[in-house]
Amino acid sequence: MKKFSALFQVIAEQAIFTLSFFCTQALLARYLSVAGFASFSAVYSAVILLNIIHGCTVMEPLLVFSKSDHGISKPLLMQLHAPLALASIPVTIYLVAHIPNAPPHFVLALVFALTGFIVYWTVRSIAILENKSLKSALPALAQFAGVCLAITLIPKDSPYQLNEVLIFLGLPLLLASALISRGTPPKTGQVSGASPESPPWLSFGLNNTFSQILVWAMTHGLVIFYMSRQQADLAANFRVVMTLVLPAQYLNIAISNYQLPKLSRLAEERSPQFSAMARTFILVTLGLSLLYSLLLWMAGGSLVGMLFGAKYAGLNMRDYILFPFIFAAIQGGRTVLKALRLTHYASWAVAVGFLFFLLAFSLNGRGSINSVLIPTVFGLGAAAVIMFYQIKKSLKAIYL
Repeated sequence: MKKFSALFQVIAEQAIFTLSFFCTQALLARYLSVAGFASFSAVYSAVILLNIIHGCTVMEPLLVFSKSDHGISKPLLMQLHAPLALASIPVTIYLVAHIPNAPPHFVLALVFALTGFIVYWTVRSIAILENKSLKSALPALAQFAGVCLAITLIPKDSPYQLNEVLIFLGLPLLLASALISRGTPPKTGQVSGASPESPPWLSFGLNNTFSQILVWAMTHGLVIFYMSRQQADLAANFRVVMTLVLPAQYLNIAISNYQLPKLSRLAEERSPQFSAMARTFILVTLGLSLLYSLLLWMAGGSLVGMLFGAKYAGLNMRDYILFPFIFAAIQGGRTVLKALRLTHYASWAVAVGFLFFLLAFSLNGRGSINSVLIPTVFGLGAAAVIMFYQIKKSLKAIYL
């Protein structure tokens, strides 16, 4: 029952987070103009980048090392968020420089929103450390409530519309995160007796971050790329595509967060059960994503207009049915390599895939949303194939 409760909490919290993310995008796509939604999408792509940095340098090392001999304590967890806060500065500068016709005081609203997300991720990490994932669902729900209030209260012709939307996102996250963090002061000392001077999770986190930033560049980063080229319609359309293909990926992330500590422990013990569990995990995530791809094939066309509005009804989601499956392959391969503490293999696999992406992207036109289809599939597909080859070779070396 205890294991079932932990699994339920992880999946339920991730489901609430995913639903909040999805509804936020859908409501704002309907409420904002194409140009306004494109500007918001660029901001949210930057938020996703910071979330990736947080996940790779804080949350995932936490899952792998916190219950081993190289423990991560709450004070150390708090210290690890300092680089994340600093990372928001160049992101803010870049966005302000590249979003056309940015409204006055946009930078202040953006910093406020980013602060809300960073505080939320801190609270979420501590909840995972305490095996109380479900309590961190409150900020995600508060974010969605803030969006609903923004749509209700902000006039569509407001000259400060984007500023106000960002504030309505950031403030509920800050307040809800502060509320659930009250009464849980950080414990002192390490989880174990390990010294932090030469932390084994540092190399793990750096390699993990490098690979995921390249994956971001081949997906969410394209929204900012299109905005920098003054192509707001392409930026908005690609955000709609990504929003609709990602739910299966977020479910797979929840399963990964649950399985990663177990896989890491089995790998550290060189247990023969590791191979079977890793294989089952990959098959489950690929199977779930395949089912979601079939859903997009059958109903994706009608879902776009129904959920995001008539402005985006022309998008053909059948062109993107491979995305969920490829994302699952990347997620599954990276999770197994993280459990084996071979994140450097994931780094160079994604780096090679990124070169394939750049080559295909340079050979395709950039005038339509479909121009990203082949490069992204080509790059991520190559990275996934290399990862699975490295996993197969590593398992033979370790367990045979």
